Amino acid sequence: MERQAEINLIKEILSYEADKSTDMQSHCSSIAVDGYTRNDQFEQELQLFKEMPIIVGHCSQIPEPGDYFTRDICQVPVLVLRQKDGSLKAFINVCKHRGGRLVRESSGQGLRSLVCQYHAWTYETNGQLRGVPHRDGFSDMPDRCKSLTELPLSERFGFIWLRLSPITADDRNSGFENTLEQLLGDTIISDLEGYQMDEHVVFDPKDFHRPINWKLAVDTFMENYHVRKTHKETIDFMFLDTVGSYKQFGLQQRNLYPKKSIRSLREKDESEWHIREHGNFLYLLFPNTLLLIEPDHINVSIVYPDGIGHTQLINFTLLPEAPSEKGTAYFRKNNEILYRALEEDFSMALDVQSGLHSGACEEFLHGRFEQGLRYFHENIEGLLQK
Repeated sequence: MERQAEINLIKEILSYEADKSTDMQSHCSSIAVDGYTRNDQFEQELQLFKEMPIIVGHCSQIPEPGDYFTRDICQVPVLVLRQKDGSLKAFINVCKHRGGRLVRESSGQGLRSLVCQYHAWTYETNGQLRGVPHRDGFSDMPDRCKSLTELPLSERFGFIWLRLSPITADDRNSGFENTLEQLLGDTIISDLEGYQMDEHVVFDPKDFHRPINWKLAVDTFMENYHVRKTHKETIDFMFLDTVGSYKQFGLQQRNLYPKKSIRSLREKDESEWHIREHGNFLYLLFPNTLLLIEPDHINVSIVYPDGIGHTQLINFTLLPEAPSEKGTAYFRKNNEILYRALEEDFSMALDVQSGLHSGACEEFLHGRFEQGLRYFHENIEGLLQK
């Protein structure tokens, strides 16, 4: 963030706090509850995931040739593998013979070839078919069976981005990179570059599976109205009640949830103002990645739909460097609070999920200061209507 923009944002928050107000829209908004329950809409949302660049991990998770991880995302089994030349490739983790799974482990190192567990077809790490037992029985094999289905991939800002539909010639000619840049836009790109996350390392990763619609998982991040009640035992003591700033850049969002300590800046010269010390930025990288910017680390939550009423959430912390023994203890203690707060959010989302089919609500209301929710759902609806 540019320095003057940072100072202006702090002034904005201090003004809200003094006036007992916050960043608000002119009117409330609402969304239809059946948007969480309709199978036809969910199928359309899955298609969005298959058409857009999404984050699947961080580059520090597979730093060396032969390092890999697998994910099952939106009904697509994915394998991401570091190549001999240091580049990355992503494939659908499916053999081209009879659809067998190639790699069953969730992660590993030193992979030199890909061997199907069904009939032992073997592929090079670049996806090219190398060996077929009793190959004479496949003498007229079509070319499409001689290589794995590759997915377009890019390493940007420390993250691994891919699309869940097969790579095209346009993707190979920078089309996927251009799509990613257009999706993010100049402001978000500048912000992400400023955090230097390509120099960070992953710490304390965890996977969660919960019986909730994926949008309910995202919803819990998109407003701070719930903090006072839901998080009264964990993080409420740190934050101003419902005060915030909500900015939208195309499909992307940057919300600021200020801490009570920001009041102390009134007594300091502007040269000493640093927003990261006195508030958490929450970025939504549409549609499903949430970055929570803390003073000395970054928490990453990636939400994947796993059925209309089931969600997988990948969570990890990014640190500027591998922590010492003392640092490990410090960040683990910090994450204990984070994961307690996350479970509090899951508890509320489970409550909402249990009532979706009750008929009690035909719509959910978004207050004038809950515009993060409004932007998120309006953007989904806008894309589904195209």
